[in-house]
Amino acid sequence: MPAPRLVLTPRLPDWTPDNAGIIVRALQDIQLVDDSLPVSGYYSAGSAFLDYLSFLGCAPTVVFEPPASNSIGSGDFYHFQIAITPAHSVLRSDGFSYTPKCPACKEALPSWREWWPDQKVSEHSCPTCGAPVSPEKLNWRRRAGCGRLFIDVLGIHAETVKPVPLLFERLEQATGTAWQYFFVEDDGLSSS
Repeated sequence: MPAPRLVLTPRLPDWTPDNAGIIVRALQDIQLVDDSLPVSGYYSAGSAFLDYLSFLGCAPTVVFEPPASNSIGSGDFYHFQIAITPAHSVLRSDGFSYTPKCPACKEALPSWREWWPDQKVSEHSCPTCGAPVSPEKLNWRRRAGCGRLFIDVLGIHAETVKPVPLLFERLEQATGTAWQYFFVEDDGLSSS
């Protein structure tokens, strides 16, 4: 079932640690995540969760406990899913993703969904100018993104939260690589 997600991913789309355990420990050290939940790859929010995210607009109802036993993986409460794709970076998008523009000629790329139907990142040519186009080099305006490592914060709707700079500083200190974020509403990826 698709759930709204804030997705954190390294700026280098192919960067991954040796295993997901390294990321989990780093996130626990900065107190962004806490204990694992009864479904593999899912974690509860840590004690510093609200220190790293700035909620925009009206005060949200903050729910950290699953309202029902089958709520893990849903958008019904704030929790995390951590996944690493095994071999290649993927494009994560949804029905709300904006149509990107060619970086060379700035023309819209209306066929982008046909180019990457299976999410696998590959290169295509702009139909207007012929420039090479790959999803990791496009400006998705935070409504899609590419990578191999994804830290999903479930229950976060697009544009309702802005991660604070401290989160990205801590992630970079813990992993040695820069990070970025985007929003999607999808089923997530299988955990590794």
